[in-house]
Amino acid sequence: MMPSVRNLGVASSFVLVSALLAAPPTQAQSAYIYVQSTASNGPVYGYSASSSGQLTAISGSPFKPGTAIIGSNKSQFFTLGKTTLHAYAVGSNGAIGAQVSQIPLFNYAGGFCGYGTSGLNGGVLDHSGQYVYVLLWNGGDGTCTAYQTYKANSGGTLTFVGDTEVSVGSGAGTTSPSILGTDTFAYADEFSGHNNSTIGFMRESSGTLQTLSNLGQNFPTLDGGAGQYTARHPDASPTGNYVVLQLYPNDSNPPQLGSYTVDSNGNLSTTNTSSNMPTSALSGPFSTFSKDGKMFALYANAGDGVGGAGNGIEIYNFNGASPLTLFKKILTGTPIDDAAWDSSNHLYAISRSLNKIYVFTVTSTSVTQNSSYSITNPLNMIVVSRTSTSCSAPSGNGVNVCSPAENASVSSPVQVNAAATVSGGVYRFELWSGSTKLASVDNSGVMNQSVSLAAGSYHLTFVARNTAGTKVTATRDITVK
Repeated sequence: MMPSVRNLGVASSFVLVSALLAAPPTQAQSAYIYVQSTASNGPVYGYSASSSGQLTAISGSPFKPGTAIIGSNKSQFFTLGKTTLHAYAVGSNGAIGAQVSQIPLFNYAGGFCGYGTSGLNGGVLDHSGQYVYVLLWNGGDGTCTAYQTYKANSGGTLTFVGDTEVSVGSGAGTTSPSILGTDTFAYADEFSGHNNSTIGFMRESSGTLQTLSNLGQNFPTLDGGAGQYTARHPDASPTGNYVVLQLYPNDSNPPQLGSYTVDSNGNLSTTNTSSNMPTSALSGPFSTFSKDGKMFALYANAGDGVGGAGNGIEIYNFNGASPLTLFKKILTGTPIDDAAWDSSNHLYAISRSLNKIYVFTVTSTSVTQNSSYSITNPLNMIVVSRTSTSCSAPSGNGVNVCSPAENASVSSPVQVNAAATVSGGVYRFELWSGSTKLASVDNSGVMNQSVSLAAGSYHLTFVARNTAGTKVTATRDITVK
């Protein structure tokens, strides 16, 4: 997924123009939607989304944290100020409550990189909701960016865990990290003028991100070798070891989409070619994966006004290491400033130019617009699914397997979703079928990925170890159809 905060300097006004439709009381609620207005310190309007995509205002909305929204783990809501990270309580109805803690950014390592009147920051949560990563840059002497790691404790307190710094040239910077669903590796952009490169991170067992030295990455051949791609906006899959990169031919729009595989060391490689990668019609788009990792959406506000050819949303089928394939184009010509999915395959999008929030239901065969709501200048959006795709780790040593279920009959690829706890932290988390290793995750107790299996019966064993050799296990017997 792409960073939650991209540009916090927009000043606008936000007024609810049309009444939100009331969802029938029999409908299940699928997500909470939070939209910030006016500026990065503006009020936050909260909505509950029904299973049919209808929005209802959350009681007490708008909320006024006074700082930029960056995410929520359903029990805490996080915002980022110029100098401080904040955590707020979240009610059972999604309402943002009182502040429960805050922590100053500049009191810890890496603070210098964002210090001063010119300093900038951004933030993003990992998939477990336990760690918040804060990016600090353009401060100090302008030669570094820092990625600080904070742990969100169950009692609401925030703890600084560590940081990693990236040296950059004057006027250069980096973007917030996009984190794999396994929470093992993350990727970001390093930019300076028209120059752009991908930087990688490995997550340690403490949760801290550490930069990967000499990140391996290949590029498809362009124009028989006479041309060159520029990679931008790495977007990590929430369910597998894949990253989608926007590849700009000779640093020019429109981009092609390349699917890269992540190896055990975090390196990126692709077998896609210039001839089989899809070419977007959008100009300078951003992107967002669906929660199940099967769909990938590009969205853009190209700055050429309503009706501009570079605006809109494109939805692709994500095919693992194989090239993405275009599924549907929607809202063509509409400037789209932000988009996000919930776990019920709803896609939400906002347009400041047209003062709208759009809601779509996306299936494997169709895209249906459920509703749209008139809003003046929505600024930034957070979508929090009520049904989580993450798997909760046990409170003590053990493995919790959320999928597949015991004695399940499933189709390949098999979605594996499990979480482990081992005292001292998980060093390695593996999935075995007999003597065959099917999956392996380093420095993380989260396994959330697809595994290709031939038809037949399997006895699966999940094994998690710490560095001392202590291990915990769990098993599942399944049949692949």
